[in-house]
Amino acid sequence: MMRHQLMRLIQFLTPDHREKWAQAMCAEISTFSTERKAVIFALGCLMACFRFHMEMEISPFKNWSRIMQDRFTISAFIAGVTACLTGLAYLAVSGAPDSMLVINGMALVAGILIAMAVMVSVRNTNGFVTMAAVTGSVILLGTAAIGHAVEDARRWVLIGPFFIQTSLIFLPLIALCFARIQNIWTTLAVVTAGFAIAIQPDRAMAAMLFAAIAVVCWMRPGQWTFSAAIVCAIGLLATLFQPDRIPAVPFVDHILWTAFDVHIMAGLALWIGCLILVSPVFFVPRNERSAIHYTFTACWVALIAVAAMGAYPTPVVGYGASAIMGYFLSLIIVRQVPQSDSVADVTSPGFPDTDKGESPLKNSSPVFAP
Repeated sequence: MMRHQLMRLIQFLTPDHREKWAQAMCAEISTFSTERKAVIFALGCLMACFRFHMEMEISPFKNWSRIMQDRFTISAFIAGVTACLTGLAYLAVSGAPDSMLVINGMALVAGILIAMAVMVSVRNTNGFVTMAAVTGSVILLGTAAIGHAVEDARRWVLIGPFFIQTSLIFLPLIALCFARIQNIWTTLAVVTAGFAIAIQPDRAMAAMLFAAIAVVCWMRPGQWTFSAAIVCAIGLLATLFQPDRIPAVPFVDHILWTAFDVHIMAGLALWIGCLILVSPVFFVPRNERSAIHYTFTACWVALIAVAAMGAYPTPVVGYGASAIMGYFLSLIIVRQVPQSDSVADVTSPGFPDTDKGESPLKNSSPVFAP
């Protein structure tokens, strides 16, 4: 039974000093009369395991204090967790298979763990941002070339029994990298990603990329942003002229409307979850908002909008690990950059500086007041 597998996972992940707690929780899980209730409770215990490890591993790092002072990052983490838990509640009440709840719950835990591990161990320098953008674009191009195809759409990578939609993980990351720094390498990453999405094809992700890059172009006009915006617009048009035969998938597509068939509160909860997902920008004072914040918001507003209009995945609140992972991993780039890091890394290691005549802080987002 799935509850027994989760119980073993809880015991494995729980730190030694919380061993008695793990035993008590496993005993509690075994008392539930239904498998669904046991799985939901076990997922909550896994989140607690994550918190225990955060207390042990992250608190000694100085970077943690920086993260805690970043209003946008903290509010985005809270918003992502809240929206994901809302989605889990919807899946539970709508009769989704237990495996969907487990996969979304595990994606939530994994996304937070990976994002926090990178945040506290890697400086958000220009070199790191550029490398992340280039790496993501190569992965998207590889997916378009040799990924798993469904109805002539090649958007997925098959890892064991799981279908991973790489664009939901890496495209927001690439857009945010471009919002952070505009140079020839990040521009090429956006162009490559736009081309990959166009040949997959994927209208929803093409619309998201265009919306995000348009925001960057509007806030930071220049040769790189204009070029990227034009390519993304062409890519979006290319997807519109190609057929999209993929049928709607239960608990993934159209759920912003079909949830009302379950219960009016279920439908309202999903819409509220989506609004929460894009709310972090409002927790930052207007005079402290940057292109990073607006680009992040544009990414997820666009995905929610296309999900409401067509048979496309509803991010985070619907079933799908890729969007959950993508949301939290994108926060790696969103986090604030201390000025010392920006000044010390004007030129990206391994990537020539293409804007040598400009201020080294031109493409860096402002540091927020604590």
